[in-house]
Amino acid sequence: MWSSIEQIIKPESFTEALALQAEAGAVLFAGGSYLVGSRDKNIHTLLDINHLLTDEILKLNDGIHIGATCTLQQLLGSSSDTTLATAISSSCPSKNIRNQRTLGGEIAKARPNSDLLIYLYAAGAKLQINGEGEFVHIAKWDNAGIISKILIPDNNTKLERVAVLDSAFAFVIVAVNQTTEFITAAVGGNPERVLTCKTSLPPKEEEVRRFMDKVESVFIDDHLGSSAYKRQLVSNLLSEMAVTA
Repeated sequence: MWSSIEQIIKPESFTEALALQAEAGAVLFAGGSYLVGSRDKNIHTLLDINHLLTDEILKLNDGIHIGATCTLQQLLGSSSDTTLATAISSSCPSKNIRNQRTLGGEIAKARPNSDLLIYLYAAGAKLQINGEGEFVHIAKWDNAGIISKILIPDNNTKLERVAVLDSAFAFVIVAVNQTTEFITAAVGGNPERVLTCKTSLPPKEEEVRRFMDKVESVFIDDHLGSSAYKRQLVSNLLSEMAVTA
């Protein structure tokens, strides 16, 4: 791995893994692409949890059930959802890294500029934590525990992005999932967090306006444009995807 790593431990259970994780200098390890990329010298213990998880992909009545160690490349190869495939490729353009990076790790990293994460928020993905219990909506996960499975329900998500180059991380990402009753929108890019809005059809003007105010508040003025400019970009993309903003 890198020079500061002193040991690799394979916990026997989720409980043991979480207890060890609480110790200074210890981190969970599955795919490890983000860890290897950062090479944090404060980390000295890797907690290998691959044996506690699965990379299985199952298509069931309520959607696709995916083991947390499923790599992005595995998911890309198995998906017939073109929007999901595009989101995976845009989030991680390198096939070599996609072969290492896991879906659970991508969610846990919580990058607002991950097209895949924005897609999952809009699609209403749910997470199983610590290998048991009910699935929790991705937007309600408190980042506690270990993601063991991901459920992506059947959805009709559209995704658009704005980037300096097609191969670059987008500074504005908008995803919309529309059903006969509701519209769910998710916005990311270079704000500090992902924003979501769910409204009934037709969209309620006041709810949409409040959401757009939040969008403007989380973006910053930088070399890519002002927060007001990015709000307008989001509004335009939502309108293109049939949502009045």
